[in-house]
Amino acid sequence: MEMLIALIAILGMGVFYALLAYYLIRLISKKAFRRTITKVETIEILVWLAIVFFGIVMIVKQTWHLLLPVVLLLVSMINLRRSNRKYREMNNNG
Repeated sequence: MEMLIALIAILGMGVFYALLAYYLIRLISKKAFRRTITKVETIEILVWLAIVFFGIVMIVKQTWHLLLPVVLLLVSMINLRRSNRKYREMNNNG
């Protein structure tokens, strides 16, 4: 039972920090750079930050166990950029 509570707490903390980062990235881009970015661009920034974080952890711990999450994040990043490009082309042409 304690393990379940700990798992829920860790997942809740991850969701909280992801939402906090999401809104901070949008706020910083709006205030500092005077540019409003879309939700997709914000998610793209978050995924790049996750890739960098996993890469640093892999280097520091000198382990290859985190290679699979990095590869999966890169694959999702490629798909996200492809769909974002199609969305922009659709809006520019239409």
